[in-house]
Amino acid sequence: MKVCLLTHGYPRFPDDTTAPFIESIAETLQQQEDIDVTVLTPDTPQFARSETDSTVNLQTYRYFFPRQLQRLGYSNTLVNDCALKKYVYLLAPFLFISGIFHLFWLSRKHKFDVIHAHWLLPNGFISAVVNRLLKIPYVITLHGSDIFVSKQNLIFKNMAKWTLKHAAMVTSVTPAFLPELAALGVPEQKRCMIPNGVTPSVFSSPSKQRIIELRETLSIPDNCTVVFALGRIVLKKGFNVLIQALPYVREKIQDVRVIIGGDGTDLPRLKTLAEEIGVSDIVHFTGTINRTDVPVYFYLSDLFVLPAVFDPKGNVDGCPIVILEAMACGKPVVSSNISGIPIVVKDGETGILVDEKNVNSLATAIISLLENPTKREQFGRAAQQRIQQELTWTKTVEQFISIYQQNVNKNP
Repeated sequence: MKVCLLTHGYPRFPDDTTAPFIESIAETLQQQEDIDVTVLTPDTPQFARSETDSTVNLQTYRYFFPRQLQRLGYSNTLVNDCALKKYVYLLAPFLFISGIFHLFWLSRKHKFDVIHAHWLLPNGFISAVVNRLLKIPYVITLHGSDIFVSKQNLIFKNMAKWTLKHAAMVTSVTPAFLPELAALGVPEQKRCMIPNGVTPSVFSSPSKQRIIELRETLSIPDNCTVVFALGRIVLKKGFNVLIQALPYVREKIQDVRVIIGGDGTDLPRLKTLAEEIGVSDIVHFTGTINRTDVPVYFYLSDLFVLPAVFDPKGNVDGCPIVILEAMACGKPVVSSNISGIPIVVKDGETGILVDEKNVNSLATAIISLLENPTKREQFGRAAQQRIQQELTWTKTVEQFISIYQQNVNKNP
């Protein structure tokens, strides 16, 4: 079976932190018997992959000149994930046209059996146009910002509705988006939830020496417990709620340090907030962390925190994969009881779920785990087992393949 995976986010170079989950899906698909995967993604000035560092047929397409002005996708489209950047309206038509042309050309060349579009716009729409021309069935997977973008204007909404009408199946990483799909006219039999996964072997324990070296690099004393948070620094991650909870945490747990990893448009505000409420001395803002170093941070930490929120414009993550990565490392998770998070974090079993934006509840949950090493170990062990048994990319991909097989050669 020949599968084309259409995306606008993919690691642009080895160890890049941009949409590594898309690469994981593609490579796990490629590992399955009788599956041949081609990935098609827009070009970007930072793209520097070679044929030898990927197991899939990785293709990029140019959509604007000069190359430096190709700024769409790769987490560059939204301002703080709340609003479309102004240049989107200039560049988007060129991306749609070029994407359609290149997908059509590749489909004629490779004779794809199915197209798997990640994100409703632009990739679902591009797939729908090619479907109308070549009758190749397409599947759409929603990851989080899809529904939000489709509501930005009437044109995008109509494009989304037309795209969904002709899709063979629409999958979501969270049940929260299924009612939205129903409202857009997708019948029940054409929508389903398939959770994200993780590759456990990628998050095996690093050497003790690497953990010691990281602790020394960050100047974290041996007697300190460590809280770790990781993600793009944008409003919907809720890192400001974590910072606001720290005065209460430090009142109970004096020897604590907090690591917030990642980069983004909200970082200056977070640093200012930490200084204003007097916790900047216990917070380490690391910036972007290389993918190969991420497991070291997890194993250095005592628990992982991600207080995700619906941002002021209503955007929300589907299911942050970083939570699954923490669980794969055997770490208990404290997170918000919203979107797809309760699907992976079992409250009172693998972590603690709190109400969104509730500073006191978040602080209480963090304190309860920092004060109880036995509970941390118990939750962490249960989290790791849940990942290994239920939430791997292999299991996710098996469900995708089942959908492909049901729709290949079916007249759309």
